[in-house]
Amino acid sequence: MYLFRAVFYFILLLPFTLISIAEVVSVHKVKFTSLQDDWLMSEVEIHTGSNTLVGASSARYVENVGVHLYLGFKNVNTADGVDYFYSDAEAMILEKGDKNTVRFYIPGKEIEMNRYHKPDYFYAELTANQIPISPQRSAFSSNLQNEGSLNNFVRKAKVRSIDNFGRLMPSYLAPLKVVGNDPDAPAYLRVENKSREYK
Repeated sequence: MYLFRAVFYFILLLPFTLISIAEVVSVHKVKFTSLQDDWLMSEVEIHTGSNTLVGASSARYVENVGVHLYLGFKNVNTADGVDYFYSDAEAMILEKGDKNTVRFYIPGKEIEMNRYHKPDYFYAELTANQIPISPQRSAFSSNLQNEGSLNNFVRKAKVRSIDNFGRLMPSYLAPLKVVGNDPDAPAYLRVENKSREYK
């Protein structure tokens, strides 16, 4: 009887746990823009709420917020008809109420060579102190219709984006003339020499 009650309460509380974690930081929208010389800019707008993570030192601040961007472009010359790109950036610290934009770029010549426009598939995954945040609907493309298709896309992107390593870059690695003043960007923990093995 005790075991039944424990399982029942765990199931009952689990959805609320996921919701509270999701409210720590969330993806408001993902936007793609073609810039001068055909550079492609990806913008991930994130909103920060209260830090409800276990062990948090402050409810007002959230540290080490990771933004992991997965892109897929249709391309008949690739193994499964999709060309994958991956990059990530880590915000050092965010405050409740913050609205930040994390930007990533693909060089125009890369876009021209492959005749790409905007990605056919995308997912902006968030982590806080390496804890995964539950996906919000605004964080991924409409053609990833369920958890299975989203997980499959991420799994393939982690493996096959190796061929495009470094070609999707956070704003602090892109040329200043392309990035400009990078409005609403957070303070980043900069890691410029990352391994080709993605977690």
